[in-house]
Amino acid sequence: MMPIWFTFNLDIVATYIQDQNEDCLYLNIYVPTEDGDVVKQAWSTTANNDGNIRDTGAKPVMVYIHGGSYMEGTGNMIDGSVLASYGNVIVITLNFRVGVLGFLSTGDQAAKGNYGLLDQIQALRWISENIGYFGGDSNRITVFGSGIGASCVSLLTLSHHSEGLFHRAIIQSGSALSSWAVNYQPVKYTRLLAEKVGCNVLDTLDMVDCLRKKSARELVEQDIQPARYHVAFGPVIDGDVIPDDPEILMEQGEFLNYDIMLGVNQGEGLRFVENVVDSEDGVSGNDFDFSRERIRYEKPLSSCTRTGQIETTLRHAVRLWWRFLLIISGWSPRW
Repeated sequence: MMPIWFTFNLDIVATYIQDQNEDCLYLNIYVPTEDGDVVKQAWSTTANNDGNIRDTGAKPVMVYIHGGSYMEGTGNMIDGSVLASYGNVIVITLNFRVGVLGFLSTGDQAAKGNYGLLDQIQALRWISENIGYFGGDSNRITVFGSGIGASCVSLLTLSHHSEGLFHRAIIQSGSALSSWAVNYQPVKYTRLLAEKVGCNVLDTLDMVDCLRKKSARELVEQDIQPARYHVAFGPVIDGDVIPDDPEILMEQGEFLNYDIMLGVNQGEGLRFVENVVDSEDGVSGNDFDFSRERIRYEKPLSSCTRTGQIETTLRHAVRLWWRFLLIISGWSPRW
């Protein structure tokens, strides 16, 4: 199933996916051309307070990792010029291998997987080494993304391969703990794919060798359906790029080397499940409407004062929201 944003904007998306190729590791770099007066004044003031860090005019860098259920999507769809102009930062979007080409894994040395994540790490390595030529500050690189992009960002904070390549992370509407963030059954889906294209599934080395002889189009056109709220091809725990279960790595504090900001949106993920949730659960779109107008005019849930009514309504909404996240997104109270 393609994500809602993807299916609702197919006419726009189509213009960016006409020329699909496994050789897709390209960057789009948006550099603000000149500072406004207000920005210049703030920049000068900060430089005086900080010392020499900003005296050179080097700008902070924000790297966006797109979403798309690890199966589709492109950084080309995101126009970083507005954020670059208003924020006076350099914005970079990138493409990386997705689906079978980016995340196929046998769970052993035959095909370790995580190629899409390695693309992202290589892009960050290039940015760290070369962004100075574009006026960027290699010591102030922030990586951000939403949904699958957020889970990628979260996983990058747990990988030793990313150390020193960025300094801050913004994790929007997802995490490495989401049910769809990591594929815990990679060989299962790889064998399903191999069966569909006529490859031997008994030996992983033979299977991978056979898959390599198939065309990329034949592989990506196969319909491999994962379990609900999971992925067929996505990041795996390979003992290298992702050295251990993300929950264990977080408990060990692997992400503490970064400044992290994370959050969710109103009605998080509702569009994906509003037509499939059990009506007996009593979950509807109204339960995720946290607007002030609804809270202000909603009929009292009990014979309480207006203050009590608002608190009760909010608590009810928050309980539903938190339960929804735990069931649908696989979030943990630890994150």
